[in-house]
Amino acid sequence: MNTRSAPYRVVITGSECTGKSALVRALSAERLAPYSDEAARLFVTENGREIVEPDLAVIAAHQRALEDAVIEMGTVLVLHDTDLFSTVIYARHYFGNKATGVLASARDRRAHLYLLCDTDLPWQNEPLQRSKSSSQDRAALSAAFRILLKEEGCCVEVVRGIGASRLANARAALKRHYPN
Repeated sequence: MNTRSAPYRVVITGSECTGKSALVRALSAERLAPYSDEAARLFVTENGREIVEPDLAVIAAHQRALEDAVIEMGTVLVLHDTDLFSTVIYARHYFGNKATGVLASARDRRAHLYLLCDTDLPWQNEPLQRSKSSSQDRAALSAAFRILLKEEGCCVEVVRGIGASRLANARAALKRHYPN
């Protein structure tokens, strides 16, 4: 499925503990735009355990299904709480897995705009979801996001700030690319 055409797709992405989910929910409410959840977070919640390498294929398939469900709603704008590029980055970082098949799918499904959340929010530990990580990992992961998205020719805007200023910066970035 080539999802690069209508609707206009925006992915809220970035390393762990950068406010992606809160930001996507806030933008969704403001824009009355549907959004897809993060498949990895849903997997951890549903299974009550950390992700292991064999779970990557299941998570990638679920991510595609979640995205497709909101795309098929027929709205002019959809938001995604991460996408397959995130799956690739985490596969590489945590498992040394190149995830070449997932990367090929991510390329085919590349969104119009990526709002890359900066690491300026305070680190919060979250059992199962972030137990293998630390605040120091965020810098390495953030760099990995910037590099991969640039290599893949994605339109990227970095979102910084805490609280209302973060939302205002995301809103302004979205308006620069999608003024409707």
